[in-house]
Amino acid sequence: MPFRPDLNPQPLRHLDGILLQGEVHVWHVHLEAWLREVDSLGELLDAAERERAARFKFRAPRDQYVISRSLLRQALGRYLDIEAGDVRFAATANGKPVLAGDSGLQFNLSHTEGATALAITRNHRVGIDVERIRRNTDALELAARFFSPREVLWLRSQPASDHIPSFFSCWTAKEAYIKAHGQGLSMPLAGFSVLPRPDNDRLELDVDHDRQESARWSMWRLDLGPDLRAALAVEGEIAKIRLGQWPQPNTGH
Repeated sequence: MPFRPDLNPQPLRHLDGILLQGEVHVWHVHLEAWLREVDSLGELLDAAERERAARFKFRAPRDQYVISRSLLRQALGRYLDIEAGDVRFAATANGKPVLAGDSGLQFNLSHTEGATALAITRNHRVGIDVERIRRNTDALELAARFFSPREVLWLRSQPASDHIPSFFSCWTAKEAYIKAHGQGLSMPLAGFSVLPRPDNDRLELDVDHDRQESARWSMWRLDLGPDLRAALAVEGEIAKIRLGQWPQPNTGH
């Protein structure tokens, strides 16, 4: 799978549970491949997750939730060397899901129509966001409402045919930072900018009036396919990012 940051990453080929300090593992899941496994995957969820799944009114988002949470459990279980059903979650004061206990393992999950992305690392706050490009989006109007002035200028400078994909590139970058930071909706979207660098896949974060905060984070664009836009935010400097496709059901690869 293509991915070209300036860190020369190695692809992930197997869920072997080996996650070195300074690495971030990003797993890309094709949700459609797992639809037939929803019932068996649901058995991995705890009571609270099953209750939440039952509250979905429509099957598609319910299946998306069950598959994403179950595969997240499988991934975390492998890295923790425990059974997926034994993974225990907690939440921060702002509601961000975290692992219970003091393993040091950090994670974040994002899903969109047909795809889920998982980011897992050790001892670094991390956020990931993935969105499917929706061609009926009024990109410039939404940017004027939610983006910083720098981001609006950048978006307007793109060719008209690229306005919608570029909007989602910027949106996912902003969401990844918000999710990594952990403040949730209390963080004003227009209070910071995330813009691409012209020569690589790293992103430039500029938090208004806070150089220290801007320098605290490393951010990248992720290439998960032509119809998707995705971004990753990690606290501190990371030595290596590894990206892989989640194994298909009943194949192991």
